[in-house]
Amino acid sequence: MFLGVDTGGTFTDFVLFDRSGLRFHKELSTPDDPSRAIEQGIAALGLDAAELHLIHGSTVATNAILERKGVKTLLITNRGLEDLLTIGRQTRTELYALTPASRMPWLSRCDTLGLSGHLNCEGLEIEAVQPQELAGLADLIKQGDYRSVAVCQLFSFLNASHEQQIAAVLPDDLYVSLSHQVLSEYREYERSATTFLNAYVGPLVQRYLRRIRDTLRPKHLFVMHSAGGVMDAEAAGAQAVKLALSGPAGGLVAAEAVGRELGEPNLLTFDMGGTSTDVALIQGKAAKTTASSIAGMPIALPMLDIHTIGAGGGSLAWIDVAGLPQVGPESAGARPGPVCYGAGGVTPAVTDANLVLGRIPSDALLAGCMPLDRAAAVAAFEQYGKQLGLSAEEAADAVVEIAEEHMAGALRVVSVERGHNPDDFSLLCFGGAGGLHACSLAEKLGMHRVIVPLASGAFSALGMLAGRQQSDYSRSRRIAVGDGDAMAQLSAIFSELEQEAADGMAGLNLSSERAVDMRYMGQGFHLTIPFESKIASMVKAFEAEHLRSYGHILERPIEMMTVRLTAFVERPALSFPQLPACDEPVAPSAFSPVYGAGEVGHLQRSELRPGCISHGPLLIVEETSTLWLPQGWSMQLSVQGHLLLERNSEC
Repeated sequence: MFLGVDTGGTFTDFVLFDRSGLRFHKELSTPDDPSRAIEQGIAALGLDAAELHLIHGSTVATNAILERKGVKTLLITNRGLEDLLTIGRQTRTELYALTPASRMPWLSRCDTLGLSGHLNCEGLEIEAVQPQELAGLADLIKQGDYRSVAVCQLFSFLNASHEQQIAAVLPDDLYVSLSHQVLSEYREYERSATTFLNAYVGPLVQRYLRRIRDTLRPKHLFVMHSAGGVMDAEAAGAQAVKLALSGPAGGLVAAEAVGRELGEPNLLTFDMGGTSTDVALIQGKAAKTTASSIAGMPIALPMLDIHTIGAGGGSLAWIDVAGLPQVGPESAGARPGPVCYGAGGVTPAVTDANLVLGRIPSDALLAGCMPLDRAAAVAAFEQYGKQLGLSAEEAADAVVEIAEEHMAGALRVVSVERGHNPDDFSLLCFGGAGGLHACSLAEKLGMHRVIVPLASGAFSALGMLAGRQQSDYSRSRRIAVGDGDAMAQLSAIFSELEQEAADGMAGLNLSSERAVDMRYMGQGFHLTIPFESKIASMVKAFEAEHLRSYGHILERPIEMMTVRLTAFVERPALSFPQLPACDEPVAPSAFSPVYGAGEVGHLQRSELRPGCISHGPLLIVEETSTLWLPQGWSMQLSVQGHLLLERNSEC
């Protein structure tokens, strides 16, 4: 049996795949100890953990970075580079602000140690590491009560000997993060930041995963990483920074599978949970990036290109100093949650607004088991609305409108701002709260087609089951495309990376994908181009991509900067059993008022069959989510069980 588990800020989602098919479940998350919600969910599903292949999307690394609650870490670098993480790239978030807010440093000067020893830009030693400096390291670490050490030396991606000398004298019980193992690439700031974050959260991730393994004792424990693959728990503990987008990555993996099944290669994905909203663009495959950041710190590892904002069902409504209504990014979380949860929340949230408006039926059971207190939500919005001169319903409608503008803005970031017309894409919507806003967002972006996939309320957990076991390897080497032996140099580096993959994923039948980072000489950025057997073919592909991305090509020499290898284990593509067609429309199971739409019928998603078209306004209800289909939209079910929504041409 395979169990996918996605831990979110508000809910922990479960998808079980066994001989009887797919089963879905939700539990309120337990932020103080996320493993408790997993134990509760496994018990509620009546499962024996010892029989499970458990694939987990974890927020432990993400939350520790966002909240700055990692372990005390010592950064060891070269003398003179002690302030590297504080200085960074000296870029400003507000270019014209005369009094910009100062950035809180990630570590104090006393938590950074600069050592002698220096390599040149070709990896040759020009100054040795002094033995007397290494001799005092153990005492320094003990006195400082450090739990982890990050080691980042200049040009270690060319020659790791200095980092290895330092690691050899560190205590065995210490969590050690070496930059040539974490990120063997140029750019000292990005490599140092990534290595530091790995050490900063590594002990927490390692302890958490070992607790799950030792408490539940599943047959296998895998973790989804930010590049959309899965890795075993021990590897995840050693490479903890790779889990920064662990949960959202699962949704994109499943979205790719749905797009393949429906013949829809161009997708804008919209994942709205209780705490945040994640959006991305897919053209056949989800794009990857090595230029991500979290909490202002760069992570230069390959990650799925996901844009996240603090807008979810739990996002709180508030009024700013100018008397204007605002929503988020602060969230009610799982405890106490929105007012309607009845767990002590007093500030209205987006979920409360949808309940007041009737888009969530008042008798709905959240996650299939939790009753909602509509009266409490109405009372909260009456109080909120008084400050604005609005009724409870008008105030709730305003909150939904503001939240939807935030989410539409996020979708524009990954589409319009990157040169894409949203109407060339279908909006694939998932997450527990996504279906309540999908049609409105499509209208704001001029889109006409929305897909609400099977298990939309637990879709990221479904993606955990679809992820292939994979890992990414890279090495920076500057190679001019005009070098006569350029292909021989590339082949040698790929051979090294393949051996590294074979050692790191021992015993597995590995396949691989190759790519090369290319740029015009002197540029500060690169484009990642799939590897081809001829240099001329890659040059042609690079120029075409440069023209598409930036609108021009240059008459300048081209160089290759970083060689990339993705090693993976092939596995069958995720597919869904086909449903029998039915010509008879499903009758509404109930009716209830929806603000601005009158009495609206409810359709149970479990009773829908392919072949029938329904027209809005309607509420489509299931255990893990609710879909609001407004006037001007029609809906039918695909044979795989996905809801296909079409906007009327005149709307």
